[in-house]
Amino acid sequence: MIDTHCHLLADVDDGPRSDAESLRLARHLAEEGVTTAVCTPHFSERFPTPRVVAADRHERLRRELDAVGIELETRLAAEVSVPMALEAELERLEGRAMGGRFVLVELVRDTSALSALSVCARLLAAGLVPVFAHPERCAAVQADPGLLDGARDEGAWVQIVAPSLAGRWGSGVWSTAWTLVESGRADLLASDAHRVTASSPQLAAVAALVEQRCGRARREELTETGPRRLLRGA
Repeated sequence: MIDTHCHLLADVDDGPRSDAESLRLARHLAEEGVTTAVCTPHFSERFPTPRVVAADRHERLRRELDAVGIELETRLAAEVSVPMALEAELERLEGRAMGGRFVLVELVRDTSALSALSVCARLLAAGLVPVFAHPERCAAVQADPGLLDGARDEGAWVQIVAPSLAGRWGSGVWSTAWTLVESGRADLLASDAHRVTASSPQLAAVAALVEQRCGRARREELTETGPRRLLRGA
């Protein structure tokens, strides 16, 4: 599997607080069958993670993974807030993109439909592609699961996260997430992992649920072929 949304870097946002926690999470992902993890530290008003800091933490993580023999390929990107996606210089967004042009944009509960569509318009006009992270948590999408259909028609991608499909965020998020997956409106499934805890939903287990409900081809599309295309910049 390829995990396209993971807070793996230590001491930059609300993810691991130490290198040891970061390594535990990396080992956990590798044991689940993740071969590549995209490190997506927040780039937001609360966590305005400088690119140079993220790059330094990523290089340090790579050294530690190699030193202890954890076989996990990693890439560096970011999870961009809607205000940053609308206001930050385009060069700063491009520098945080996956595959050179895919920008992971965080939708939260109170993100408005207008804001999401404005992000889509701005990024696409600049040759960048929005990847909307966990839209199932957004009240506007819960009210209308087809809200992002037009954006997807223009080229945007939709990423569902494992905790939502596991029911961690409540029934409204759970039902919307499964609607997006089963209706073909989701393009990616990711962990959104922050650290290893006993209650953390397992990406492999959730992927197995997707296969059970939607078939093997759909599971592979969300966790393998789709992410592979994204990292190639397709």
